[in-house]
Amino acid sequence: MSHEVLMSVENGLLRVAQVDDGALVAVSVAPLGKQSEDTTSRLVGRIYLGHVERVVSHLQAAFVDIGLDRDGFLGAREARALVPDADRDTPIEDCVQSGDTVLVQVTRPPQGDKGAQITADVTLPGRAVVLAPCRSRIAVSRSIEDETERTRLADLAETVREGRNGEALDVEGMEGAAGWVIRTAAVGMDEETLSLDMAQVAETWEALIDKAEKSQPPALLHEDLGPVEKALRDLVRADTTNVVIEGEAAFRAARGFCRDNMAAVLDKLSSAEDGEILFDRYDIASQLEAALSNRVELPSGGWLMIEATEAMTTIDVNSGSHDAPAHAVNLEAATHIARQIRLRSLGGLIAIDFIDMASSDDNEAILAALDAGFQGDKNPVRIGPLSEFGVVEMTRRRETMTLAQAMRQQG
Repeated sequence: MSHEVLMSVENGLLRVAQVDDGALVAVSVAPLGKQSEDTTSRLVGRIYLGHVERVVSHLQAAFVDIGLDRDGFLGAREARALVPDADRDTPIEDCVQSGDTVLVQVTRPPQGDKGAQITADVTLPGRAVVLAPCRSRIAVSRSIEDETERTRLADLAETVREGRNGEALDVEGMEGAAGWVIRTAAVGMDEETLSLDMAQVAETWEALIDKAEKSQPPALLHEDLGPVEKALRDLVRADTTNVVIEGEAAFRAARGFCRDNMAAVLDKLSSAEDGEILFDRYDIASQLEAALSNRVELPSGGWLMIEATEAMTTIDVNSGSHDAPAHAVNLEAATHIARQIRLRSLGGLIAIDFIDMASSDDNEAILAALDAGFQGDKNPVRIGPLSEFGVVEMTRRRETMTLAQAMRQQG
């Protein structure tokens, strides 16, 4: 499979598309330059020193001043990282009190009259790893499916953390040494390369903590890379064949970042041809338009109807002009449903109404096709059984914003 990353700059916005074998699988939009400082999309990932204004028991939440127009919302689940022996029932009152100073990270930007959602389970990403100070174990991204490689990477990270000849990578966490998450970009890395990335992240964390000790809340302590650099760090994979950039300034920024941090990607990096509208290369515009429509046409004549609300998403499979058996329509639909869910950044509860089939023997094939469509997805997915009425209920971890929300925000 060919995986490509396309970046295009237009009207001060960076549009990033991921393409697998010519098909659009993900797209994002982020502001560039000074205007990026004023947009809520850049808030996600920022780490603040906050002041707890009030704790509301009946909401099981705390409201934290992080210096924005509205206080951040810290739920009990997100606050439990502050209590080493907390369990899923530990109340918010046992985690924080009014007047406390807390280190928090933005997970969702403000929306409407709601403040930003924040968490005390702060993480700091690098190219190959993520530092997780509130945890203690070493975990491996679920997107890395090869068990041999998963074990190898976990062992390497543990070796780096414990150190050779007594030179441990000493990052203090809530309970002893801080935890780490190994990202997909680490696949194939040797110990030296992984160690350098871990050391760089650890150094950034130590600087952040030093800044926190010298600051008074509310204070911004850390914000993520710029949009071009962040896209390179997070989206370029071992199997990425090309990274193509339209926009001279963005291309220069990408080359500089790769030269200093991702030298192996330099050979994959190229600039769009003079006068080329990069997103026309794979007809991204029409694919994007289709991803914003409720109706999705299937190649064989069937179609999907996708309705997303705040509470849940419903997907209805229709045979249309398809004259094949119901199980064939459902098999085709299952693959496209997974792609549309990922492309649209849908999450939460999702109910899929497949066409009724004469025999239940085909149920497992439908579920297997649906599950295969989420292979490599960074967001955890749980798929339930196919009911007697042909309905599958599934959940997918919510992302910061859906594709539709992101496009509306960028106007």
